[in-house]
Amino acid sequence: MKLNPTHYSLATLAACQALAIAVSLRQQVFIEEEGIVLPKISAGPPLVYFFLTVAVLGLTLAFLPLRFLKYLIKGMFLLLYAWGVFVVLGLSLPAVAAGIIAAMGALAWLKWPRLWLHNLLLGIALAGYGSVFGFILSPGSVLVIMAVISIYDLVSVKSGHMMWMVKKLSGVAIVPAFIFPRRGTDWSIELSDLRLENEADERVVSLLGGGDVGFALILLVSVLAAAGIVPAFLTAGALMLGLLSVFWVQRAFFKGGPTPAMPPITAAAGLGYGLMLLTGIV
Repeated sequence: MKLNPTHYSLATLAACQALAIAVSLRQQVFIEEEGIVLPKISAGPPLVYFFLTVAVLGLTLAFLPLRFLKYLIKGMFLLLYAWGVFVVLGLSLPAVAAGIIAAMGALAWLKWPRLWLHNLLLGIALAGYGSVFGFILSPGSVLVIMAVISIYDLVSVKSGHMMWMVKKLSGVAIVPAFIFPRRGTDWSIELSDLRLENEADERVVSLLGGGDVGFALILLVSVLAAAGIVPAFLTAGALMLGLLSVFWVQRAFFKGGPTPAMPPITAAAGLGYGLMLLTGIV
């Protein structure tokens, strides 16, 4: 069977969810053994941070030449990847070893940004972020955040703003998304050789937004921390169904073009969580 972007996307989300659950279970044991009291934050601060980041990034890309931003943006993503990988490894390995591996992985991405390596590091990093922020946000707060960002996602994709930012960032070999080649032989393509502003390059790859997976993982860990492993697995199933529905939405309403994935994922997650509340599972 020939794999297509649907298969790659579902497999990616499933792998990230499995890793996030495994890491979070270890963190949960550590938190309980150490008696750590974690703060709980509302949806407001993360939303302010998200839209402020989007605004600053958009203005920066619009008014400053990319040659001036190249090292700043790459440095930022280098740190984000390294920190996420360190979180995943931090409770399984000595801190020094985890730090060295995280730094080596991030530097490998910087120097040798193959598509497969990019996707691997992005997935590990997002699992790390999900396993941190999921513990300090309640499931309700995460769903509120996802609902608000779903509106932004829809407007941004329909207006072309989302793809404009992705194309601009691809000019300096930065793509904040999972990249799936349409041909199996293209996994060795480097980000530096991929220019999404070129229609030819747009046709050889498919994208799954890192934020779509990242917020799904935060919700998953939040449910795990609040209600346990069974509701977490049910949430994981709802998120998978939500992602699967994105491809139906893409064919039905977006004619195969760029499609906002957050609204269907959020709708499925919200419906699943609502049913668990009604049935007393959570």
